[in-house]
Amino acid sequence: MLKARGKRQEARGKRQGARFFLASFFLLLASGFLLLYSSGSHAENKNEKTPIKITSNRMETYNEKNIVSFLENVIAVKGDMTIYADKLDVYSDKGQKKLIKIIAEGNVRIEKGGKTAKGSKAEYYEEEQKLILKGNPQLKEKDNLIEGSEIIYYIKDENMMVHSDEKKKVEVTLFPEEKKTGEGKE
Repeated sequence: MLKARGKRQEARGKRQGARFFLASFFLLLASGFLLLYSSGSHAENKNEKTPIKITSNRMETYNEKNIVSFLENVIAVKGDMTIYADKLDVYSDKGQKKLIKIIAEGNVRIEKGGKTAKGSKAEYYEEEQKLILKGNPQLKEKDNLIEGSEIIYYIKDENMMVHSDEKKKVEVTLFPEEKKTGEGKE
């Protein structure tokens, strides 16, 4: 009976660890896009003062469509977060005062701390507070890995969906954290 209870507690701990990993990972991604082009309502005060540095081989503006495109070898850095892509498009409203969406395409990689998200495309929608990672998306922290055909994160609710298709099933690999030994000892 004690063994069964221990196994149930271990399984519950792994599920909780997986949920924490997934939630913290998507908060990383979402905050990456939010912090990069925040309309101000979602940014923390300390992040508002942190400069955003975007480098690319080319930048183009399309005022009639309210789009700014950064092309070729795009690197966007804000604080300890870096977004890499072949192309980054920023869509705003007519007065260019409100962010509508951001689309990063081609070799998309978002890094913060020891966490990395990859895919061929990342889409962020401001109004819905939704982030979509497509094209062999992967989320990785240490050896933990989440893969699927599409990963969607709803920022407000902190909910996520990982989809599969005929070619790619949802795959989650989680490694239990090592327990710290010697706590409380001198």
